Amino acid sequence: MSTSNEDRIKGWRSRRKGGHYTVGAGVASWRLDPAALFEARAAPAVLFKPLLARLQGEPHDSVAARRAVYEAVQAELEAEIARSAVDEDLASFSRRRLRIIVRLLEQDIRAGVAVFEPGYMPARLVAEDERLAAAHARRVERRKQDEAREARRHASRNDIALEIEVARDEVGDLAILRDRLRALHEGCPQDAVGTVRPVGRTLMAMFIYQVRVIQGESRIALVWALLGPVVLLTLISSLYILMGMHYIMGMDVQTFALLGATTWIMLRQIAFRSSTAYVSARGLLNFQGVTPLMCALVQSLIYVSIYLVVFGVLISAGHALGFITLPISWAGFILFVVLMGGCGAAMGLLFGTIATFWPFFLRLAPIIERFLQIFAAVFFVSEQLPEQLRPWMLWSPFAHGMQLLRSAYFLAYQSQDASLGYFLTSLVFLMVVALMAESLARPNVQPM
Repeated sequence: MSTSNEDRIKGWRSRRKGGHYTVGAGVASWRLDPAALFEARAAPAVLFKPLLARLQGEPHDSVAARRAVYEAVQAELEAEIARSAVDEDLASFSRRRLRIIVRLLEQDIRAGVAVFEPGYMPARLVAEDERLAAAHARRVERRKQDEAREARRHASRNDIALEIEVARDEVGDLAILRDRLRALHEGCPQDAVGTVRPVGRTLMAMFIYQVRVIQGESRIALVWALLGPVVLLTLISSLYILMGMHYIMGMDVQTFALLGATTWIMLRQIAFRSSTAYVSARGLLNFQGVTPLMCALVQSLIYVSIYLVVFGVLISAGHALGFITLPISWAGFILFVVLMGGCGAAMGLLFGTIATFWPFFLRLAPIIERFLQIFAAVFFVSEQLPEQLRPWMLWSPFAHGMQLLRSAYFLAYQSQDASLGYFLTSLVFLMVVALMAESLARPNVQPM
């Protein structure tokens, strides 16, 4: 046993004598430099060189010895983080950088690479560090955005001014802007300074702006506003004509299909456009008097106006060709079209407010719309169904509105199931619920 121990001691001494380290050598180069260590965009050498110097100056012939060096450097890094009061993101970045350096260095040592040669650096260290730095920059930017969003939300909820720190290179530009704004205010009449812009003028300005946007960017959508109803009424008419039906309870199939298809496409467009406008109104909220509710209402007014024109074109052209009959009361017909548009506006506002809490909801909105379409008297009226099935259709206020619309259009059809009181009550209730939801969701939509 004694011989064995002596052999081990001799072997250890020979390995230590032939090793490439001297205990305590280069201690000054071991120390981490806090000024360079936590500097923005510092190179990985600020951590790699002290680690390599310490590893060379201490025993490193075994994995356990090297692990002791790594843990010592880790402890010193933690002490510097605590001493310098570094924020958690930068501290996490430094820890991750050290782990990457240790991993790559240990791989090269085990592969027999001469790691203590001058100028050595792991081959993949720069690429790995750049990837880590890019991820760190994304986390920092995301945290800044979250903090700015929370500050805007806090200012909006508490009705206080939001103060934003101005970058140093923008201070001069801000001073110039203030001088020019002061000159503009001095040129305004004294009675107009500080007055609030009337809601009607703001609404009209928003209406004109959105019309120009549609004209400049969505001309295909305007063309489809005419072609979409034509395609759908063709499908509905073809279905009835193939079944040998040219009249439905005194209503000709073509006009019956035109009213159902165009009205429902209008309601769908209003619901989807107004809900999207409510959520995406952040850029326009910087203007005085503009609110998410106003943006949604403007979209509703635009598409009600567009589809009133579409109705006029399709009815006039169809009547000239002998396919479409004229309404018995233009006023009643237009009134119910506008009321159905109001249903779409209320539904769109409700969808938009829900989307501020659950953004994924707008992807489910088309499924909800298709389900409501089945019970909305688009393809048939309740009088065509057996008595036991009518209640399943008449729970929907859209079915009542659609049948009242056809009753106001056709002389031969007066719906026995549709209730004007139920339709109007449901419409008012839907609007009240949408407005209540909007008041709750309003703080979640902040200016950009």
